Amino acid sequence: MKADSFARPLKQCVRKRDKLVLAGAISGAMVMAALPSQAAFHLWNIREVYSNAGGNLQFVELFCPAGGQTFLNGLQITVTGGGTHTFTLNHGISADSLNRALLFGTAGLQAAGAPAPDYIIPDGFLFTPNGSISFFGANGGSYTSIPLDGVLSRNWGDGNSANSPQNFAGQVGLVTVPEPTTWTLFGLGSVGLALLARRRS
Repeated sequence: MKADSFARPLKQCVRKRDKLVLAGAISGAMVMAALPSQAAFHLWNIREVYSNAGGNLQFVELFCPAGGQTFLNGLQITVTGGGTHTFTLNHGISADSLNRALLFGTAGLQAAGAPAPDYIIPDGFLFTPNGSISFFGANGGSYTSIPLDGVLSRNWGDGNSANSPQNFAGQVGLVTVPEPTTWTLFGLGSVGLALLARRRS
């Protein structure tokens, strides 16, 4: 009788313990499952930055070597230099991020030869020639001596090369900026033609 009276509470204790262990395991699994959705954006890297002399053609290109880094809506990129410029991403991305690029570019960038930017940043967003970028990814930091010749861009950590902006869709372009002498010759030619037409009339 006594043995049975001791056995029942012991079984109840074991059952309660098993329930607590199970509840703890379920809670832990739920927390772990929620983590990717809260932090799935931190593996993007800056790959290339570009500006022309006027600052109306600029881009920042990010690249992601991993999948699942898609929770971007509401995140920010901040550039400091002669002040502070902050851009807030106004949408996420619909496809996986594995081996994809993100292109942040000024409004006139596509007309100058780049693919359509994924996000439009204001003219003069990047301070030139030096500044610092902090963002949601892995490799923010300072940049120096962005080329302003309209041809070269700054590869993040690797010097300069011909600009090659790439967007999320995988399209690649080349930004071309007419040299000032080209505009001068064009202007002089137009004036000459106008004077010639005036004389003939």
